[in-house]
Amino acid sequence: MIAQPTPQEYLDDMHAIGIPRLFQSYIDARERAAGIRRARQELGRLRTELTQHRDNLGGSNGALSPEEIRRMSSPLNLLLLLHEQLLGEVNDLEHSLSNGKPLPYSFRFGQHIFGDEGAGEWYIGSQEQFEEWGRIQQFKRRLDALRLQGQPIREQLGTIRTDLEALSEKHQKTQQKIDRRSTRIFVMRRLGMLVILMAASGAVGIHYFNSFRNFSLVAFGLAGACALLIPIVIANWKDPRTRLNSRRRKLESEMRDLQTEGNQYHQRYQPLELQIKALEVHYNRMMDSWESARLVKQRLDSFIEEAQPLRERVNEIKSELAGLRQQRDKLQRKLDWRQKRGAFFRRMLLHVMLVVACGALGFYLHYTGQVDYASVTYGLGAFFILLVPLAYIDWKNRDMKLESRLRQVETRMRQLQTEGKQVMKRYHPLELQVKTLIAQYKRLRAGIQNLPESEALA
Repeated sequence: MIAQPTPQEYLDDMHAIGIPRLFQSYIDARERAAGIRRARQELGRLRTELTQHRDNLGGSNGALSPEEIRRMSSPLNLLLLLHEQLLGEVNDLEHSLSNGKPLPYSFRFGQHIFGDEGAGEWYIGSQEQFEEWGRIQQFKRRLDALRLQGQPIREQLGTIRTDLEALSEKHQKTQQKIDRRSTRIFVMRRLGMLVILMAASGAVGIHYFNSFRNFSLVAFGLAGACALLIPIVIANWKDPRTRLNSRRRKLESEMRDLQTEGNQYHQRYQPLELQIKALEVHYNRMMDSWESARLVKQRLDSFIEEAQPLRERVNEIKSELAGLRQQRDKLQRKLDWRQKRGAFFRRMLLHVMLVVACGALGFYLHYTGQVDYASVTYGLGAFFILLVPLAYIDWKNRDMKLESRLRQVETRMRQLQTEGKQVMKRYHPLELQVKTLIAQYKRLRAGIQNLPESEALA
């Protein structure tokens, strides 16, 4: 299997093309033109190789998930972004030369491509940035080592916290039962049930004393048992030594043991936790100060979020205007056709021809002796004669309706155009800012920096 080039080798090939050299003023026109042609050829070759390499990742690693393929293709996508920026620089140079404009400022781009393979974050930067990234990664490895060191204690603390929450819930339920049991209504409800059962049993025993003596004696025995249970219930209610209290004390003891164990683990983990938090703050500050493209991306996202409602409204206005234009053109074509010379007279001629045809047919039927059919035909002719003024009125009303609908459509179009202009006054500056930030973000992500005039002329 042929080994694919590494991202750094692709970047070295881009440097070997020598595109920044084409912007130097000391190069003659013939050499610059040849360099531009060569740069286009080499960039085309590199784009083909990069695209094939990226597309082959999915085929050669079919067992990988889409997220893993995305992380693996991140450096290739970044190189394709750099390729796009370099091709744009070559196009700008050629455009300036063809229009007789001054040469654009020269630029440079990073010599190293580096990043975090696990996170799929890649950057192109200079030697200083590459070394600084190495220091940041070394710092991150130290932070990860501390996190790994504290992972067992964190897991143990999490287990203790879960167990403590479960015991607290059980303790709370037990305490609620104890509180309900200690109320007066708790014992009064039970005493009331015993009194009711005793009275009912005594009444049954008295009722069946003469007729069913054995059953009566059982009822009297039940009443006596209820009477004996009354003081027992009262004594049990006043006795604090119950199973609920015993269970509560056991739960409290277990909770104290867990709290003691948790405090011991926390005392061991607290210094490590403070060290991890301090390192995380320092690491985030290092990343914030180093990754300038992220700040541009944040500004870009804020402008995009602000412009999104305006963009949606502009699209809605455009789509509605397109529908209104079609409706207006359709109405205008109808009016133009109806207002053509002879259009109305052709309509009237049709009615006259129908009247003449009915009259001729009626005369023929009357001549042949078919009087009934002739009467019907003459009636149709009279009906068509009456339709002539009605057709004229309908023609005029139809013109008025079409003109009214046309005016309504044109009024709505003018309203939308006025609203569209107002929206565009707010949206256009945001759109320009978004485009500027997108271009700036792409150049920063690709590691391209414009050289100062002093360095460009050196």
